[in-house]
Amino acid sequence: MTATSIRNGALALLALSLLAGSGHAATPVPPRDAHDLAAVKLYIRACEDAWAEQDVIGDTASSKLCLADDYEGVSSRNKVVNKAQSMAADPGPRTTVSDTVDYVRIRFPAPNVAIAQGGETATKKDGSRRSLIWTDTWLLRAGKWQIMTSQDSVLAKPYEGPKK
Repeated sequence: MTATSIRNGALALLALSLLAGSGHAATPVPPRDAHDLAAVKLYIRACEDAWAEQDVIGDTASSKLCLADDYEGVSSRNKVVNKAQSMAADPGPRTTVSDTVDYVRIRFPAPNVAIAQGGETATKKDGSRRSLIWTDTWLLRAGKWQIMTSQDSVLAKPYEGPKK
């Protein structure tokens, strides 16, 4: 390892730590090989995490990348939304302090289709929690994996986690 590569690595770590503390989610990086299913799973998980954080930090960069331009889904408010509506910030002051993906299960029923089924829990400033379960359908088109459609459902009580 040369001094230059060590210096470059240190600079990269410094940049990452500054970004991590900036309140902006890192934009997921698409896999280099769209057919490497392990890399695709990591990318899908990163997109799902970033999408959950969108209400907390107001950064929609991940949605712009991860949602297909012709995306349509059913929101947790039982409304059919397109990409622009899904990326729009909620009106009024931001009240969500955290939104964490509790789990995500990803399967590939066809070479160009991925189904991500998961759950997430959001915590509000007043300490109340709201949990969702969801299913996102991903398609591989033109070398890019993107969410084509999704369905969100609000759980009656906060998520307690799967029995393992």
